[in-house]
Amino acid sequence: MQSCRKATTRISAWPTTDRWVTGIVVVALLALTSWLLPAGHAAEPAPLRPDDVAVFMRAKLDHSSEVLEGLSLADFEKIRRGGQLLALASQASSWQVLQSEEYARQSVAFRRACERLERAATEKNLDAAALAWMDVTMKCVQCHRYVRDQPGR
Repeated sequence: MQSCRKATTRISAWPTTDRWVTGIVVVALLALTSWLLPAGHAAEPAPLRPDDVAVFMRAKLDHSSEVLEGLSLADFEKIRRGGQLLALASQASSWQVLQSEEYARQSVAFRRACERLERAATEKNLDAAALAWMDVTMKCVQCHRYVRDQPGR
């Protein structure tokens, strides 16, 4: 007896999950570059002091790039290491640009999101890592908005 199921043809060579993860990775990259990079700066930035916040922000962007590269390549060690370095950076004195309960709460939420990212990478769960990365990215956006909205900034 012949099967009554209709044959389907896949149009794309990429499985649905890979397209979904790729979409998330692209959105995350665009979001990170749009609010972590200073707008309007020339290719040759002015020299910065080692304790300058801009240097610290550049290091955070480098860690973020490592996570993004890891997600793109399904390199779980890069994802884990990038998440770990971001969590460690959030404990550095350069991170503490404000002294308020809200800023401290947002920093803790960021570290927890980084821990979820690390855990997903350790478990080699790419979908969970991509979702955790989106959460980390949202925590960045929310905190940067909070800092920008403070009087005198």
